[in-house]
Amino acid sequence: MIRREPDTAVTVLEPRPIAVRPALGWRRSGEGPRRRRRHVAPTADLAVVSIHPSRQAAVHGTRVTFTEVIRNNGPETVEMDTLPQITGGTLVEEVCDLGISPDTPNCESGDVAPGTSLITKFVIRVTAGHGTLTVRGGVVSESAFEDDNPFNQYRTSSVRIG
Repeated sequence: MIRREPDTAVTVLEPRPIAVRPALGWRRSGEGPRRRRRHVAPTADLAVVSIHPSRQAAVHGTRVTFTEVIRNNGPETVEMDTLPQITGGTLVEEVCDLGISPDTPNCESGDVAPGTSLITKFVIRVTAGHGTLTVRGGVVSESAFEDDNPFNQYRTSSVRIG
């Protein structure tokens, strides 16, 4: 805006008021503020319900089958994978639930709905000569998610060797 001072040859330039954008976006008449949407990871409680061996004792060179039950306790669908950690033996076969082909050492189950339980069998050949064969069964996800209870994602089971 230009303003001329009276009785002088001075011209004053005054700044124009500028519009200030609200923090949450522009409002239209009758509308609430617009909020930017952000991607939020699903919330789910992945759990190892149980893991049990097919026998209590084994000798070097024999096979033991461990059966693991995993579950999505919800409340949302999330991608799930089994993840065994083995001490005293070697994984020789894996059988995944729902006819899924194992991607050894994982069973990649894909998206699992809340309330769904899946069973995985790990066949392990005993390589230790004494002590214990231990399998720590776990359930993980390759996708981002928030676990309501991260303390139930692993369970351990052992078999005496000798």
